[in-house]
Amino acid sequence: MNPASSRSARWVPRALGIMVGVVGLFHLEVAIFPDQARYLKGIDPWTPFHIHFGSRALLLITGLSLLALGRGIARRKRAAWGLAVGALAAGPVLSMGLDFSWKDAVGSAVPLGVLFFTRHYFNARSDAGSLRFALKLAGAGATMLLIFGWVVLENFRVNLEGRDDALARVQAVAELVFLQSSDTIVARTTDAQTALYAISFAGAGTILLVILSALRPVLPPARASVREIERVRRIVQTYGHDPLDEFALTDDKLHFFTRDGQSVVAYGLWRNFALTLADPIGPEEHRAAAIREFIIFCDQQDWEPVFYEVGPDALAAYRDEGFITFKIGEGTTVDLTDFALNGRKYQDLRTARSRAVREGLSLRWLQPGSPLEPALAEELRAVSDGWLERKKGGEMAFDMGAYSQEEIEARGAVLAVRADGRVEAFATWLPYCGGQGRCIDLMRSRPEIPSVMDFVIVESLLAFQSQGLVEASLANAPLANIDPPSAKESKHDKAVRYFYERFNRLYGYKSLFHFKQKYHPQWRGRYLAYRHPPELPLIACAMLAVHSPGGLWKLLRS
Repeated sequence: MNPASSRSARWVPRALGIMVGVVGLFHLEVAIFPDQARYLKGIDPWTPFHIHFGSRALLLITGLSLLALGRGIARRKRAAWGLAVGALAAGPVLSMGLDFSWKDAVGSAVPLGVLFFTRHYFNARSDAGSLRFALKLAGAGATMLLIFGWVVLENFRVNLEGRDDALARVQAVAELVFLQSSDTIVARTTDAQTALYAISFAGAGTILLVILSALRPVLPPARASVREIERVRRIVQTYGHDPLDEFALTDDKLHFFTRDGQSVVAYGLWRNFALTLADPIGPEEHRAAAIREFIIFCDQQDWEPVFYEVGPDALAAYRDEGFITFKIGEGTTVDLTDFALNGRKYQDLRTARSRAVREGLSLRWLQPGSPLEPALAEELRAVSDGWLERKKGGEMAFDMGAYSQEEIEARGAVLAVRADGRVEAFATWLPYCGGQGRCIDLMRSRPEIPSVMDFVIVESLLAFQSQGLVEASLANAPLANIDPPSAKESKHDKAVRYFYERFNRLYGYKSLFHFKQKYHPQWRGRYLAYRHPPELPLIACAMLAVHSPGGLWKLLRS
């Protein structure tokens, strides 16, 4: 395992990041509560980045800069390491004109030494474009600050004390930018002091922008190339067994390939959270290695890996990597080898078929690769639009498809049609398990016949059975848990049950579960694996965001 990904290597960057962040909080405290300054002056010499007890606005910007830098150090960012080393090394050099303080020297030398000896832990990258922008901003900012500082010092030279040569002015500007005070040139009047603060203020603002730009996580790469999609397709066809594996091919996915090229992880990115879709796809015996490689990859991109909708088989591998796991829903599989509608338990399905026949409905299959007639395309679009309007939400993504005429023409569909050609419902099915299984994707219907979708699904299952397929999936039931409540349930499981019971009206979790329960499928738990409990609210936002192509805010408004 990469040494920077091991647990033993994480506490040093985090400790250093917390140290820098605490100093940033001290700056903010003095900026907001000036009376606290007297309590902090005693500890200031021991801090790695000293507190300048002056302008409140300057303290505020400096505090924000240190918080951003501390967060970057805690996340093991290479750029944060370089910025911290540069700042810690520049401080003593620029302070050489002051009286020597061994406390100041220790306050800078100790964290500088720790950073140097732990430099191999800082391997998280920044976004290349943002880092280039930060470097350009730093160069342009330094030039502009020097010009601005020179002009200010020239205008206020009669109200300043100290050396007045060119080198002194350059040194004074550097001290005002990096140390926020100067002993090379000192103000004699209030106006002159305000002018010196202006130089420090401009420098602090520039430094904050440089830090924020340099520490951005790696941004999402471009969409997958045709060659990459074909590579994913070959792996899915060879090793795919999960009904969700086919969604690795949709254009909202990014892909990570393991070093041996045999496994792929499909994932989506929201901010710095990388959410996988189910488990890695590849040889089962390589799954633990694929999980570990993806974790290391995410750490190097400054992303937080989250394994979403994973199955129960690899939970031990996630826990071995330090992840917390809990159930977030149930997957469904219908065994087609013995599927039949006999017995009382299938009475509702038989009733749905009978009603469809009485309504004059018949089943029609659209074969893959066949173009849609314009009139039929309009019918399907009308059914889909009406369904979305009643649902009061937009199309979803990530682990489900959105309506697309091109996709229907490419993959085919099954329709419930009246004698006059009116389409009452349609569904699309995706292959999985080497073509031996089918997973339902789109389910769209008109409201006039409530049980019409059962008719479509039942007839589809019987057709698949006659074709020799072995299983079919009715997709997932989010938040459902067929396990009875237990006193030993974790707080996560209790929270999921709470949302399932109390927030049903937002999505219809119970209705969806009971709809699928009529088929008496085999239930297979779906789990979430994550590392840091404080980040769980943001992970929930990431889960919502990847499901909504229109954005998180649009989804929440719906």
